[in-house]
Amino acid sequence: MQAVIERTLEAGVPFGWVTADGAYGDNGPLRCFLEGRQIGYVLAISRAHQISTRAGKVRADVVAARVPR
Repeated sequence: MQAVIERTLEAGVPFGWVTADGAYGDNGPLRCFLEGRQIGYVLAISRAHQISTRAGKVRADVVAARVPR
């Protein structure tokens, strides 16, 4: 996916953000690439994805379960 985004940028195609499913959301280098180029994104992640918190790494499904309704 990163190669597609790079070619899109090189071609000058205007876009405001990127979205992708969990197959790409767990791809840390892709997220770093997007952040480094200040491209907004919404990427799904797997429930087992590890999220860094102040308390250490926690599974995404555990973090989501703690979010107030």
